[in-house]
Amino acid sequence: MENSGQNLIGTNIDTEIKQITGADLDNIARQTRARVLIVDDDVDFIEMLKLILRHAGFDVAGATNSHMALEKCAEINPDVILLDLMIPGVDGWGIYQILREITRAPVIVVSASGNRDNAVRSLEMGIYDYISKPFYNPEIIARINRVLMRVEQAAPMRVKVFSNEELRIDLDTQDVVMRGEALQLLPREFKLLTILSESAPRKVSYKELGEKIWGEDNNRTRSHLKTIVFSLRQKMEIDPTSPRLIMNYRGVGYQLNVSKPASAKS
Repeated sequence: MENSGQNLIGTNIDTEIKQITGADLDNIARQTRARVLIVDDDVDFIEMLKLILRHAGFDVAGATNSHMALEKCAEINPDVILLDLMIPGVDGWGIYQILREITRAPVIVVSASGNRDNAVRSLEMGIYDYISKPFYNPEIIARINRVLMRVEQAAPMRVKVFSNEELRIDLDTQDVVMRGEALQLLPREFKLLTILSESAPRKVSYKELGEKIWGEDNNRTRSHLKTIVFSLRQKMEIDPTSPRLIMNYRGVGYQLNVSKPASAKS
């Protein structure tokens, strides 16, 4: 059996911790690593857990009530939230419902309650994991990392970089950089480029493009599509009269002639 005096939260933390790599976000503003928000009404628990997580390389912040939790969430934009259910005022269930409205960060319940029904309810509500206090310190680190890995694997790629073509497309900011130059695209130009880039190098049919851009496919939308492609080629092709990037396959559709993204960010 493990030495509970050394590795369980709520007991003495290993006094030989000599190097802390994570930052306490309650005391500094810069955020460079994965960020964890701890929501618990026990200040001592928050501080102890902060030390454990910072030693593991996480940036951390704490909140002791629902109001502070929402403020901190907006302030630091956490990557994962550790939430206690037994909080005065709006309880953990209520806070979770509010958090779902303002953040996509996965939530892990950390609770002293041994009620298995609470664990079942948590998972049914979409909470990623349920950890009971007291816990083995390396276990909570492993669980946080596992949740972050699951989220990263499930998240769509939001920045697409096609290194061979020197093309970078940010799906959130709608910034497009081609050969080091920022392009000014109209909304439907960007929409078309986005659809082609998400499918690349697959060809996308005229029908699919029409339905995704205008919600319908007919002669009018196909005429508009040609106009948009012409405009994009003027902005993106080295020689628009001999396109090599946005290809048309007669009777089939269009293709963004690139390899799969060389790198991408969520």
